[in-house]
Amino acid sequence: MILGTCQFDAHRAQLKNLTTGDEWLLPRAELQVLKLLLASRGSVVEKYKLGAADDEHPALTDSSVTRAVFMLRSFLGPEHEHLIETVKGRGYRLRCETRRRREKWLTLTWGKPWLVLVILLPFIVLTALHVSENYAGSGPTPPLKTVGLSLPSGQKLSLISYSKSKTNNESLLLLIEQLEMGFKQCISTSWQQVYLSLSHDKQVFNITMKGEKLGQSVLRNLKLSDFRQQKQFISQTWLDEVGLCE
Repeated sequence: MILGTCQFDAHRAQLKNLTTGDEWLLPRAELQVLKLLLASRGSVVEKYKLGAADDEHPALTDSSVTRAVFMLRSFLGPEHEHLIETVKGRGYRLRCETRRRREKWLTLTWGKPWLVLVILLPFIVLTALHVSENYAGSGPTPPLKTVGLSLPSGQKLSLISYSKSKTNNESLLLLIEQLEMGFKQCISTSWQQVYLSLSHDKQVFNITMKGEKLGQSVLRNLKLSDFRQQKQFISQTWLDEVGLCE
């Protein structure tokens, strides 16, 4: 069974990255969750079903299921972690995406130069902004605040926030404190640097997390939107769902 660039061998309980050659013998929780998602591919599987007991093992806790999904996404990598979709309030769904469909999409995309430009334009703009910040006469934009954390495992973690407008500094600093409290619940984590920013209208909270997992560099971008007057980007439920801890 092919998942993104990985091959799943159910008999050996193994995921293998066909690009890098990395292999991962799945622990019980990850193996059970993946098998159940594959068995119901394209359909939502409730969290309690993913953690159900069997003849040989007790039931998994909700946090164990959440962690198993996070670990599976991490091995699939940033390009393919979307294959395991979170259905809020219900459970998870494994997308019905095949290699052939992706290859067909790539063929159609690269056959249309204008579409390629549309896809690449955001990356071109981000690169240009990065170069501009580092080579402008005033130098790169300094962080609003940098918070260094030491987890019980001895791991070091940095929360680095940027703000181009003073109007949202107070709100951004509050969000930093909330995310800091979330990471303090971790014994260890895959993430080493976390970059934070809040849009000028305070409606979009951007989080970019960089780290290392299974010897590979991993990157995860999160964009949280809240258009209510009283905003709550971060809650305990969100912290449990996003899987900050290892």
